[in-house]
Amino acid sequence: MEHSFSVIISWLRSRFCEKQLTSLSKLYVGKGTEELFVIFLRKSARYALTGMVVAGVLCALFVISSSKKHEIWHGNMMERSEAGGRDKTIEMQIETEDGKQDYTVKLPARKLTKHEIKEQFAIAREKVQKLYLGENNSADNITSSLNLIETVPDTMVQVAWQLDKEGLITDNGEIVWAEIIKPYKTEITAELSCEDVQESVVLELTIQPPQRTKFEQWLQKWEAAFNKRLEDTASDKRILLPTRVEGREITYRDKTDSYLVPCVVGMILAAIAGMLLYNSQMQQNVRKRDEELCKDYPEMVEQFVLLVGAGMTIKSAWIKMTDDYQSGLDRKQAKRYLYEEMSVTEREMQNGMGEERAYELFAKRTGILCYMKFSALLTQNLRKGSADMLRLLEQEAQDAFQKRKEQAKEAGEKAGTKMLFPMMLMLLIVFVMILYAAFRSM
Repeated sequence: MEHSFSVIISWLRSRFCEKQLTSLSKLYVGKGTEELFVIFLRKSARYALTGMVVAGVLCALFVISSSKKHEIWHGNMMERSEAGGRDKTIEMQIETEDGKQDYTVKLPARKLTKHEIKEQFAIAREKVQKLYLGENNSADNITSSLNLIETVPDTMVQVAWQLDKEGLITDNGEIVWAEIIKPYKTEITAELSCEDVQESVVLELTIQPPQRTKFEQWLQKWEAAFNKRLEDTASDKRILLPTRVEGREITYRDKTDSYLVPCVVGMILAAIAGMLLYNSQMQQNVRKRDEELCKDYPEMVEQFVLLVGAGMTIKSAWIKMTDDYQSGLDRKQAKRYLYEEMSVTEREMQNGMGEERAYELFAKRTGILCYMKFSALLTQNLRKGSADMLRLLEQEAQDAFQKRKEQAKEAGEKAGTKMLFPMMLMLLIVFVMILYAAFRSM
């Protein structure tokens, strides 16, 4: 079991996390692959969990959110709901010199003018004649249920229906298809009403006999069986649905609307977003680490030149610099990526690794051109010896400081560009203040 688990972890690490582990190795200097993988999993899980929690909170706020609006404006003004809207119940506090009292008033919605009512009826007549057909193409060929609306859309007109005398059309527009065996001509009346005004619209239609599928025919028999059970168990608290009709076994399940699926999907997406955010932040930290290494390079080379020029060997100078750094850490100084990498190289040499190989790995771990060049100078000196070693290091130090000056100049130019927008914003504010003062003085 343990072997299988380790194989799965190794596959996941090699398949999905190689790039991330490389980045983490730059941020967590001296950590092994297994430790880096654990750090990656732990931080990815933390970001994913944070994203899921945030998404869950937002979902909860979306479901239960409500807001209370101000209803009294300018001290003594209330606004009615638009015509057709709900009456408002407004809680207020009445205060005079003699005292104050909480009070509740009911504010009716605005009423329509006569002209507006006339326009409403004109729109309603046209819409009722179109909408009552439902999915049918014409009034002469009714083959499906009618759409007996109670309110005309985009109006305040209410509709009451007077249906056929035979009762073959129900109140909800359904048709008693079992009774339709030949074309059936009839008429229905739409009673339109808006406030105190009423109007009637007579609609003629022809219902065609149905052409049912086998399932529709079976469903009709199921409805008959269900209605019979309703009648037989009218006094019972519970009713058993039919489990077999016409030899077909039946199963039932609730039809419910649920926020579960969208919320779960949202939380999964938030978890993925959290992991992507962590990856982005990690890459940003790697860039900051590279900037820090480039910034520390000139100082390191200069110090190395001083120590070698004072007679130390390359290895002794390296150990001296790392020992000074460790002493600084004991005095609560901040960690620096450069000297952490140098400390790793020192430990490798103390554990028996050759100097040449240790310097090459140092350059590989930093991954920056200037350190590769510096490592090449050291390894070349170890392989062939070089009388010009000190001069080459001094030249490298001069070049490094010159490059640092150029980088500082570029950073200053970028800072000036970043300040452009705040300066424009401040200028706009000044203009607004001047214009406001000018208009006030007119």
